[in-house]
Amino acid sequence: MLQQTQVSRVLDFYHGFITRFPDLESLASARPAQVLKQWQGLGYYARARNLHKLARHVVREEPTSVYGATLPADPGALRVLPGVGAYTAGAVASFAYERRAALVDTNVARVLHRYFAPSLNPKRARDLTVLWAIADAILPRTGAAVWTHNQALMELGALVCTARVAHCGRCPVRTLCQTANQGADDGAGMRTRQAKRKVK
Repeated sequence: MLQQTQVSRVLDFYHGFITRFPDLESLASARPAQVLKQWQGLGYYARARNLHKLARHVVREEPTSVYGATLPADPGALRVLPGVGAYTAGAVASFAYERRAALVDTNVARVLHRYFAPSLNPKRARDLTVLWAIADAILPRTGAAVWTHNQALMELGALVCTARVAHCGRCPVRTLCQTANQGADDGAGMRTRQAKRKVK
């Protein structure tokens, strides 16, 4: 549900969906129309169809535990499931299973780009591949630490190192940030510096 959708919007739908489909078995046994009806209003309906396909695949194809059908913990195994890309696989593996797995969403890509590699363009595929490699290289050694690490990167990008303004003055990692150190921070953030560069 969080793919390309803000948390505040998802909250209106999440609890109702989980109440209707509390586990993978109940979701897998539902008709496609029932799943889409419960998803109605959230948009991006391919996500609902993929989630339904994923549930059916896991329930029918994957080995089950004593708790019933479960998602695999390995990022590679997650990637083969319908609708699961690199980011979702990393998120599930690190947050649900505390596995050592990188994840790069728009916010994380921006933080890594500004901190490590200002010359890269996160919107360019080959540069995004480099940012994924950086994300993987800086992972902590243990899964429990990776959970905190990934969450911190996401929060840093969402709340401090934002797309419109990089609030360098209150950034906890500004002293080592390559972009912040390219020029003096005037407290207004990166947007001001970028505007000045364009004027020049």
